Amino acid sequence: MIDFAVIPTALLFIAEAIPNTLFMAFVSLFFGILLGSVIALIRIRSKNVIVNGFLTVFISFFRGVPSIVQLFIVYYSLPYLLAPLFDVSPYWTVYTTFILYNTVYQSENLRGALRSVDHGQYEAAVAMGMTPFRAFTRIVLPQAFVVAMPAFFTYYLKTIKLLALVFTVKVVDMFAKADIFSALYNRRTEPYIADAIAYWAVAILLTLFFNWWEKRLRSKGF
Repeated sequence: MIDFAVIPTALLFIAEAIPNTLFMAFVSLFFGILLGSVIALIRIRSKNVIVNGFLTVFISFFRGVPSIVQLFIVYYSLPYLLAPLFDVSPYWTVYTTFILYNTVYQSENLRGALRSVDHGQYEAAVAMGMTPFRAFTRIVLPQAFVVAMPAFFTYYLKTIKLLALVFTVKVVDMFAKADIFSALYNRRTEPYIADAIAYWAVAILLTLFFNWWEKRLRSKGF
């Protein structure tokens, strides 16, 4: 039988991991956007067949292989690569895996967003005396980021949910806290119901915030 009185206690226990989960997702997305921007620009501007071929394979691999497989590959290989330098925390595994995950998807997101901006605006800015770099960063990039913003929000929420996999590499997130509660109190259903409520509440609150922020950015033109 489900003891509904246990759910609030489990919910409070799980809530302790919400800040850590949100932070891991934010760091993964932030660096994913930065690296994805670089890859998007290279793929748009580079004519080098080898570079474009490598990036195409790189993107195809991370889009085609399940995240849990990627996580285990990094978990069992990264310590051997970095062991001569320093001890590798499981958090390195998490950040490496999910930064790469976000890099791949944000590179495609930003590539489409950059192409959606009328190239004539860039040419007009350069013709008026702006340097190409300034024209790109002041005219093209802000508009592209506004176009890409909904996908940023979507992948932030998606990363939060994918982080439920990190308990497999001994990192504590919201799902891991539910698992710990289940083991500590010998309850098999209530902590996971509480975990579902916690994820749902976080998703609702973040969606409301993202919708407000997106409207504000669009109204101000970034």
